[in-house]
Amino acid sequence: MPNKTYRCIGVMTGNSLDAVDVVLTEFSNQNMKDICGLSLPISTSLSNRFRHLKFMLSQNGGDIEAYVSQSGNKFYELHDEYIKLVAQAINKLLSENKIAPNTIDAIGFHGQTCAHCPPSIAQSRDKSKIYTLQIGSGQMLANLTNIPVVYDFRSDDIMNLGEGAPLAPTHNHHITQNLIAQNIFPAAFCNGGNTGNISIISKNKITGQDIVMGWDVGPFNHFIDMLMRNEKNMECDFNGETGKSGKINYRLLRQLFENAVQTNINENFITMLPPKSSDPAWYIAIPMLTENAIAFEDRIRTAEFFSAYIMVYNLSFISHNIEMPKYFLFFGGGWKNPLIMEDFKNILSNKASVLPEHQHIFNQVINPMAVCKWSDDYGYSGKYMEARIFADMAKCYLTQEPFTFPETTGCQEPTIGGIMAYPNGKETRLWSRAAKGWAERY
Repeated sequence: MPNKTYRCIGVMTGNSLDAVDVVLTEFSNQNMKDICGLSLPISTSLSNRFRHLKFMLSQNGGDIEAYVSQSGNKFYELHDEYIKLVAQAINKLLSENKIAPNTIDAIGFHGQTCAHCPPSIAQSRDKSKIYTLQIGSGQMLANLTNIPVVYDFRSDDIMNLGEGAPLAPTHNHHITQNLIAQNIFPAAFCNGGNTGNISIISKNKITGQDIVMGWDVGPFNHFIDMLMRNEKNMECDFNGETGKSGKINYRLLRQLFENAVQTNINENFITMLPPKSSDPAWYIAIPMLTENAIAFEDRIRTAEFFSAYIMVYNLSFISHNIEMPKYFLFFGGGWKNPLIMEDFKNILSNKASVLPEHQHIFNQVINPMAVCKWSDDYGYSGKYMEARIFADMAKCYLTQEPFTFPETTGCQEPTIGGIMAYPNGKETRLWSRAAKGWAERY
């Protein structure tokens, strides 16, 4: 009997809160193909209210139940507006491409992450101390689209004592199955969103065993966008226009590296060993970054260099027994800034100055022969890479395939992620099962 072909829609709204990205992907055997995609902007009002929610949760230790009980209708209004916007994006995608909802097997819906405290941050595998919080009702979305929704993907991994992230490595591994035929291997997938993360698809030099690993590297767009919003009332440094007139300040770079990414136990996230996943609540606007003692253009330029710097630095966590990547595939809006892209290439090829105390580390990872290209150049849209992850996760939920593994998230055993909501069903959750306090309920 031939394998079933699945058609799934993936949905992502990242920490940048700039748009709802949706993509329809077809899965047939080991092949996946994007059929169509669409992005719908998120209003400034909605994104600002989400940022306020995240701030309030950072102040109360991620306790969503306490926040909801104190906020009156504000939370429910925020939640419903968000889900209606996601449904609008999906329905618009289908309408514009003349695709009937009943031809879609499932929607993979990530929701909006508002708090995250995995084992690496809690410094404990005590279930009462770890949690992850994604906002979004799969049931409401299923009702508004008339399509089954798979959602709450991170909870199962957290409950299995994993980091709950990253989810990209397995998806990138699935993509690599097609790339290997083109000799695109070993490869690194580099995501430049609000947070940067990296996936390594390689093999063990000694045993020949396939290696799939990945982790968050820290802030990517976060500080750049924050500065542009706060001081120029702009969403980002479009095309690096502001940074082009600035210079890298290495004193600021050192301060960013050492002090700007501190976990809730005051550990430098950048230097932590994987597996690890980060939370924008740990990204600290240090005084040297925000005060006018350094010209604005220099602060922006240094923040851009910092994004590329820590992405390359994190290659040092790859074991000597594993083949280093030869191909680097870029996706995520941050790489549209040509300064960051060029910085990454220059650091990787040893053409850029680094902090003296890190020179020996970068010497281990430099590779002037590395091939650095957009994932689009290999047939996989970078614009919809993160959304496609959740189309892939939905498909794997339907086929009951694990999506997180001890090697990618530190979970105890391979884990299938997600729960299903059907149109007109009775699923009542508005946030993830593994929200704070989950261990008392399960």
